[in-house]
Amino acid sequence: MDEFTQAVFDAAYGSRPQRNLRLLYGALLILKHTLRGFAFSWPLYLLSAAGLVLPGQFAWVFLLLLIPAVVLSGYILAKGLREDYRAVVRGRLLKPGDVRRALFGEGR
Repeated sequence: MDEFTQAVFDAAYGSRPQRNLRLLYGALLILKHTLRGFAFSWPLYLLSAAGLVLPGQFAWVFLLLLIPAVVLSGYILAKGLREDYRAVVRGRLLKPGDVRRALFGEGR
């Protein structure tokens, strides 16, 4: 890109509407990957909840399953968010109609 084109792009990229769209898309991607992480680790959350319901002195063992559940959900959130933000949002001029592409990818 020549200097003029880069300056016009930087001005448009830094504008308030573009910052607001990046914030909106970031929030949508966080929601998408939080739900995805929960969908993959829901059995661990369910077993952890069983520790609260079961009587006995060893019910706390089930609560230890919260550790891998939170770690797995956090890993899925961080990795997916980083990849999707880089592919969909960073370095692009966004349009309000591009929400479908941000949530479902290019192919849909």
